[in-house]
Amino acid sequence: MGSRDNKSTGSALKESDDRFRFLAENVPVQIWTALPDGRLDYVTEATAAHFGVTVEHLLNEGWQAMVHPEDLPLAVELWTTALRTGEPSQVEFRLRRSDGHYAYHLARAIPQRNEAGEIVRWFGTNTDIEAQREEQRRIRTLLEEVEKQARESEAALVALRNARDDAERRIAELQAELRAKK
Repeated sequence: MGSRDNKSTGSALKESDDRFRFLAENVPVQIWTALPDGRLDYVTEATAAHFGVTVEHLLNEGWQAMVHPEDLPLAVELWTTALRTGEPSQVEFRLRRSDGHYAYHLARAIPQRNEAGEIVRWFGTNTDIEAQREEQRRIRTLLEEVEKQARESEAALVALRNARDDAERRIAELQAELRAKK
């Protein structure tokens, strides 16, 4: 009976692992895990492909080479702080995609703890948010243009009111002059 239970448990574990890997490779985010000290120990093939490198490269060389040089100090600081405090981390920064262009990503990391409360692994995702940021920039630009047009329209309306008031005043003056001549 023990052998049958082991096969059943082994089969269930393999099925669970297969489900996890299928999910991890097919969601539209990059998925990774890291050891308690922050070193990557798992990266999906899709994640490596997104960045145009191999899984082995990411596991051996780390993620820092993918980060835009201007964003690297903040990214390292926030990750170091998360490792030190054990608190979840979230940051937006630019990562180099497989096309060589940098795109903003939202990186999140949460710790997994054992029963003693010690961190045994970090689970993380990187979500490419460049399209959303571009849409936000486009909306801000449109709003600024609408506000500018509203200000210009209001200024034009004020000018028209002033011109109308001047015309009404001039008409009243002319009418007074005509009455005075009669």
